Amino acid sequence: MTCIPLEGELNADSVPARLRESATWFNADAEIIIDLDKVTRADSAGVALLLDWLRQAQAAHTRLTFKNPPAQMLAIIDFCALQQIIPLADPAITGG
Repeated sequence: MTCIPLEGELNADSVPARLRESATWFNADAEIIIDLDKVTRADSAGVALLLDWLRQAQAAHTRLTFKNPPAQMLAIIDFCALQQIIPLADPAITGG
């Protein structure tokens, strides 16, 4: 299992660079946890990024989970009814 910590903002300005950075993250039969604990701000572009990463992970047969999403991101996930689509880790299990 690989844990990838992110920090800073996940918004329309930063998402293209984040996509480029993540180009090699998803490998066959891997397990990845993306830790969002140090993300200071996130908007709908950030949530769209999570969905794109899920698509890439599924294509690569990678198990992907997100932990410690910021409050703004959780609000968007709830508002858009994405709780069943975006896998959020239980902090008790992942130590977050």
